[in-house]
Parts: sequence; C-alpha cells; structure tokens
Amino acid sequence: MNRSVLNALKAVAVLVAITVVSVGILAVCNMFFPKYVPKLDMDTAKKINSIAKACDSDETAFKEGYIVLLNEDEYGVSIVDYNKNHKSRRAEILAVYGEPKGFNTGAFIVESAAGGRDSTVVILCAYKDGALIGATVKKQNESYFEKLPDDLFGSVLGSVGDVDLEANLGKTYATISLGAVNRALNMSNAFASAHGEKIREAISVRSKSELRGENDKKGVRLD
Repeated sequence: MNRSVLNALKAVAVLVAITVVSVGILAVCNMFFPKYVPKLDMDTAKKINSIAKACDSDETAFKEGYIVLLNEDEYGVSIVDYNKNHKSRRAEILAVYGEPKGFNTGAFIVESAAGGRDSTVVILCAYKDGALIGATVKKQNESYFEKLPDDLFGSVLGSVGDVDLEANLGKTYATISLGAVNRALNMSNAFASAHGEKIREAISVRSKSELRGENDKKGVRLD
C-alpha cells in the first residue's frame, strides 16, 4: 500500500473517530441537559396570571382552565416556519397561551426567547385589544441580569411594534442581556401583530367550549 493511500485512510479514520466522539458528546448533553420545551405548569401559570390577571388565585387559574396552552392547529400558524422566516430577528417564538375566561377573557400570551450573554432568555408577553398589556422574564441565567431594573417593561406597555428598551432604560451595564430581552420582545410583538386575530378566534372557540362544559355540569341546556 503506497503512502498516499495510507495517509488518506488515516485521515478518514480520524474523521470517523471525531464524528463518533461528537455524537457521543451530543447524546450525553441531550441526556443531562435536555432541550428546553415550553409547557403550562404551575410556575408558568403564576407568571401569566401576574401580567394578565385571569382570576384571584394562581392555583385556580392553572387548574380550572382560566389559562390554556394553545395548539398550533387551533390558530393555524406553524411556529417552526414562522421562526425560519424571521431568522434575522435573532429570536424565536416558543408557545402561545390564551385566557378563555376570567378577568382578561380573550387575552393571549406569547412565550419567546433570544440568546443572551450566558444563556437563553425566555420571556412571556401578554396582549389584549391588539396591544401589550404585560410582560415578564420566565427563564434566564445571565451573569449581569441583576443590573437590569425590576420594571423592565413598564415603558413599553401599550406597544404594538418594535421597541427600544435600551433607549428607554438608558445605560444598565447589562447591554447583552437587555438586548436579548429586547429581541425576544420585538419578536413577540411582531408575531402578535401578524397573528393576533387568528389567536383570538381560537380563544373564542375555547371560551365557548368552557361555557358548554360549565353549563353541562349545572344541567343547563343551550338549545
């Protein structure tokens, strides 16, 4: 076997070894650090109830259908496709929740995310009547996040399009983290503006379903 063939085989062997090791590392990472998947749990319901109050009790809001996680087929939008078509925003939509009953019936909440300095920053933004009515950070692990003010979103409530949190808040010494929040917020605002009507229609269907269920429990006929 000549030297060139031997060298080629060695190179292939090295590449195969690197591939095997890389796959192994990814498998271990996925095992111990699984990809974040949005879900409606008690903590999420509590945060949503704080920015778009559905009822007085967080537990009731969670357990009795005041806050629901909407399926994509209910409002007819593929989140994966939307994110692909808006890669330039460097943020992504993760989930959509709705409030089919309660104090803010018809409100919907968009969960979005963007990469920060040390982690992915996940936020929740609530909308009603076409505008932002509340927002909060759901998840982050940023080194300098404590440098940001507690009231991150007060200056942009009522907004319907892109906003500039840095201009509103001034120098915070957490520019990268704030930038992640801003991108996630603007992605959410854009999604809400584009698809809010379809989402509200989906919530209306849920509302009617909830009403039928409650009337069935009471023995009330709607026909």
